[in-house]
Amino acid sequence: VCCLWSGAPKNLNMQVHDLEKFEPEMFAGSNCLFLVATYGEGEPTDNAKPFHEWLISSATAEDWKGTRYAVFGLGNTQYDYYNSFAKEIDAKLAELGASRFMALGLGDDDQDLRGDFDKWSDMLWPTLEEQLGLLQSGEQWVQNGVQYTLQYTPWDSQAAALASKVPDSSNSLESHALELLPVTCNRELYESGDRSCRHLELDLTGKAQAYETGDHIGIFADNDETMVEELAKRLNADLDQWFSLSDKDGSPFPCPCTVREALSRFLDINGVPRKGLIAALAENAADAGEKQRLVDLTDKDKHKAYHTYVVEGARTVLDLLLEFPSVQIPLAHFLELLPRLQPRYYSISSGSATTPNSVHVTAIVVEKEVDAGRRFKGVCTNYLKPLTPGCQVRGFIRRTTFKLPEDPSVPVIMVGAGTGFAPLRGMCIDLESRKKAGAALGDNILIFGCRRADEDFMYREDMHAWAANGTLKHLLVAFSRDPDSLLGKVYVQNKVDEHATKIIAALDAGAYFYVCGATGMAREVKKALVA
Repeated sequence: VCCLWSGAPKNLNMQVHDLEKFEPEMFAGSNCLFLVATYGEGEPTDNAKPFHEWLISSATAEDWKGTRYAVFGLGNTQYDYYNSFAKEIDAKLAELGASRFMALGLGDDDQDLRGDFDKWSDMLWPTLEEQLGLLQSGEQWVQNGVQYTLQYTPWDSQAAALASKVPDSSNSLESHALELLPVTCNRELYESGDRSCRHLELDLTGKAQAYETGDHIGIFADNDETMVEELAKRLNADLDQWFSLSDKDGSPFPCPCTVREALSRFLDINGVPRKGLIAALAENAADAGEKQRLVDLTDKDKHKAYHTYVVEGARTVLDLLLEFPSVQIPLAHFLELLPRLQPRYYSISSGSATTPNSVHVTAIVVEKEVDAGRRFKGVCTNYLKPLTPGCQVRGFIRRTTFKLPEDPSVPVIMVGAGTGFAPLRGMCIDLESRKKAGAALGDNILIFGCRRADEDFMYREDMHAWAANGTLKHLLVAFSRDPDSLLGKVYVQNKVDEHATKIIAALDAGAYFYVCGATGMAREVKKALVA
């Protein structure tokens, strides 16, 4: 995202732009604030790729003449290319002659991303005042009132709604080349225990999109139907009411639509409520005590209260509405403040050489008890869990740089724990395909970790087959909860340490090293490698 503004301190013309819709002539002579994330191997996010390509290959000093800028990056220190896109923008703009008015800010999702941003933003207004002469108008949201900019139009009927001329959605999510992908298989991978992990197969036959091994699939899920109904009941909203929501730039999601469609398909009702939404709830609380508690949750000086109660408490907006019964927020305001429901990305667990028309997804179902009588359920995995063959999923393919070496004789070392094995399964399938075609493979190593052999040792038949037919030279499995183990808890990093000789030999032979799974696991594997 890029924020642009110009004008005198009390007469600002500020605009927020998705970088996907940038224009080369928009930057010269303006003040720019970039908020960007780094994805994969140091790449920009999908929506920022056109801007990145232009900036690196075509932008000139003239395009940035008279521009003043600042950059904040969102990344994770567990990755080698930590915040590289933000760093690249910051350096390139300086190289092209733009003036940096504030030091580069870096947020670390492995530690405290929100805290990093709060510290950086706390310095933003004093810097804007000092460097650019801009004065902070910001009191607390509740003191100034939450600002609403969209026009809500209810329609008497579907026919009237569909006949209306509503601007197209201005959200970049609509730019994805969505396909309706039929489900052909949905089975349980875990043998026992109280957790569920699903193996799904989605049919690409006849679709415009194709995938390569190592790519991601993005899935747009529907929100839980029961939650949608409970939320509508609490808001006194008619789920079948047709409406439009828009401004001069368009709609935040496809309109016209029904309230049911908006709450089910377009809006995120299950995520962590933002402080702006909580401020709006406070504004509409009739009870003074409830109002003050909500105001406290928006106070930047009481960030711990927000983090503990909302974030760690896994509270949704429905939870807040139920826990603060005096809040009566107008439906139009509520719909405007909810963020868009984002796609969920999964590493494809199939090999394109073997099943080019079938995308496999391996996903653990997210569901946990957060306190007595209240459970948190992940949107997408709980949406996928009950699907049967013939059901359709809205999805699209996202390219990645996570690929096997072109030369099949180059050894690969693959370390994966739990569903982190998903992309490695696709790689093993492709390696097996290469071997069957007559290629000489390197001494490939797979290190897989799970809890117990009799509980969550997924795809074990595949792994044993690859070890037996020579696709894998070494198959090493770590069980962290094996009741019969005399070694206690064994993790993948322990296997890396135990088999250091094999791994060093493979690395000396030019091996590629892949680690997939939780960032904490990746950190421990890295420690074992350099020890």
